[in-house]
Amino acid sequence: MNKATNNVPIHAPLFPDPFVPYSCKNYLSVFAVAEANESEIKRILSYTPFEYVTNKIVISITDFSNTDKVSFMDCAFVVPAAYGNQYGGYYIYEYENNDAAIAAGRDLWGYPKKYANIQIVENNREIHGAARKNGKELIKMTVNLNETMPALEEPITTPHLNLRTISKPDGGIYMQEIIERDTSPDFILHEKTFHPVQLRVTQTVTEPLHLLEPLHILGGGVVKGDFYATEENGWGKVLKRTLF
Repeated sequence: MNKATNNVPIHAPLFPDPFVPYSCKNYLSVFAVAEANESEIKRILSYTPFEYVTNKIVISITDFSNTDKVSFMDCAFVVPAAYGNQYGGYYIYEYENNDAAIAAGRDLWGYPKKYANIQIVENNREIHGAARKNGKELIKMTVNLNETMPALEEPITTPHLNLRTISKPDGGIYMQEIIERDTSPDFILHEKTFHPVQLRVTQTVTEPLHLLEPLHILGGGVVKGDFYATEENGWGKVLKRTLF
């Protein structure tokens, strides 16, 4: 019998075991810093043990296709949050294009990952990132490399503060864990530049991204580097576990 009990179900694992360590050389991410609808950020956080900090959020589209264990693309909406004296980033929306990466993030650490088709392309000194779901474009981001801007004062989004919830088979919640995860100490930065960014979000029945509007885009840019999820920092740390 497969003894890898961190895979669910263990007879049909969706992701490699162990999932950590893994790495992604030549990582590329485009990002925007935006002021979002404050009441919506507070509403989302009201369902969590995390406290509101600011309505500045970070929206990113990232190319993890060079990841050595599972190749994937990622799109994330992260809001600053506090848990007691700990400040970090809470993922309110996250999309990826590989079910193994989705399952690993959800099952191991509680990221709210869902499927979307994600692309990043560069054309005429512009980087275009997009996430599409069921044929509809959820997010479109354009970074203009022809223009630069001063470095932004970015909100705190690490460590990640996740809320992993395990359901009862007959309904309701069995267990919740507050999980801290921070791979940033092992990231090797090659280049980070700041540029004007255009961003558009679109709602669907299951993706109410429009509730974050109005989104006032402060700017953004491009990050290039080598990503590492090491044995030391790649796993999550349980800060609190609650049985219901």
